[in-house]
Amino acid sequence: MLRYRCGGVCLALLGLALVLVGAVGVLIVPDLVADERAFRAARPCVGAATGDCLRSVPATVRGTLIRERPRNYAYVLELDGPRPVPGDLDMGGADPLLKDLRAGDRVTVTLWRDYAIAVGKDGVTQYSSDSPEGEPQVILALALAFLPLGAFAAHAGGKLVVRARDYAAQGPPGHLVPLGKRALGAAVCALPAGLFGLWWGGPIAVAVMWVLLAGALWVLTGRRETTGGGRHARPLESPR
Repeated sequence: MLRYRCGGVCLALLGLALVLVGAVGVLIVPDLVADERAFRAARPCVGAATGDCLRSVPATVRGTLIRERPRNYAYVLELDGPRPVPGDLDMGGADPLLKDLRAGDRVTVTLWRDYAIAVGKDGVTQYSSDSPEGEPQVILALALAFLPLGAFAAHAGGKLVVRARDYAAQGPPGHLVPLGKRALGAAVCALPAGLFGLWWGGPIAVAVMWVLLAGALWVLTGRRETTGGGRHARPLESPR
C-alpha cells in the first residue's frame, strides 16, 4: 500500500507540474504574438537606437561549424562582439554567407531587441534562425502537449493516493490504461497542430486544429472501448 501511495504522490506532483507549465505556456502566447507583430513592423534605426528598431552592430568571426550529415546537421557561426551579440548563432544553412566566412572576418550583425536576426559582410546578408517568428505557435503546441499529459498524471496519481489500499489488493483500475492512451494521443496531436499553425496561420489555427484532432481521437477511442473493441473494455454481461 505504501508503494502505491508514494508512487501516486510522485505521479500527482509530476502531473501538476506539467499542467502548470502548460498553463504558463498558454498565458504567454499573447505576449509572443505581440512580439512577433512588433518584429514584423520593425524598421532600421534612425538616430538613437531603441529596442524596437533594427540596429547594426559590428562583430568578429571566431569560427564556423558546418556539418551536413543526414539527421545530424549544424550551421553555426561563432562570434565575438558587444552584448547582445550571441557567441554562437544558428544560421540555418551554409548559403549565401556562412560557407565563405573565416576566423577574423569582420561582419555586421543586425539586432532586434536581443535577437540576432541577420549577419552581413561585403553586401551579402544571411538571415539567422534567431527570430520571434513562429514562437507563439511552437510554445502553444508544447503547452497543448503538456496539458493532457499533466491532467492524466494528476488524476491517476490522485486515484492511487486516495485508493491505495484497494489498488494494493486488487491492482490498478483498468480504465486508467485507455485514459492514458487518450491523453498520450491528445499530446501527440499537438505536433501536427503546431506544424499546421506554422504553415497556414497563427496560434488560433494551432488551437483549432488541436481541438479537432484531439476531439476526433477521443471520440473514436471512446467508441472503440465502449463497443467492446478494446482490451480494457468492460465485458458484456451474460443473460440470466
